[in-house]
Amino acid sequence: MRSKADRKLSHHSGILAFENLLWNVNGFRYPSEGRLLLISKVCAALVLIIALAGISAPATEFVQVSEKTVVARQLDMKSMAEAAKLINAMFKGSSPYDSALFKAAAETIYQTSGSALVAHFEGNPVIAGSGASSTIMTERAEFTALANDLRVYANSLSSAAESHPDALTPDMRMRAGNVRGLGPFGKKVDPATEISSMSAEHAFHIMLQTCTSCHAKFRLKTN
Repeated sequence: MRSKADRKLSHHSGILAFENLLWNVNGFRYPSEGRLLLISKVCAALVLIIALAGISAPATEFVQVSEKTVVARQLDMKSMAEAAKLINAMFKGSSPYDSALFKAAAETIYQTSGSALVAHFEGNPVIAGSGASSTIMTERAEFTALANDLRVYANSLSSAAESHPDALTPDMRMRAGNVRGLGPFGKKVDPATEISSMSAEHAFHIMLQTCTSCHAKFRLKTN
């Protein structure tokens, strides 16, 4: 007759045999110490892969958002430049005056300046593929002021076109000797208080100068 210890050992051996049977039925061998070590390494690798996937997804999304931001900036800047060229051609006489086109061009600049322009450069404006300088972050108040000035000048041009439907009349032209606010040494004017006394052409040239000042200060210098 087997002792209690023998029966316990036999019971333990039976459990091991049953477990081995389950692993073999499912196409596996019962894991040895080396196999357990291998499994643990594989699990660790899977955890790392999952973690990296979690990191790379937001990073990819950030790159996509950044690219869209740069494209949106460039499209708006291009629209403003084309609108300014159209208005300039009418003032120079190289294109016939068309109040509807003049107004549409001014409205384009109005809609893409001010808060719309500032919104393009919120947060960190320095993005690969963009010429924006980090100065926008440190001197945001000045950047915002210039963007808002553009909006005021553009609105004045739009109003001028609306009130002059048939011709670019003399009162829209620069007045002789009136160059306030213009040139590198011109005293900066406050458009909010002085725009009403400016001719359309004067407002247009100060608007262009505002664009130049903004680019000179807030765009990266290229060789």
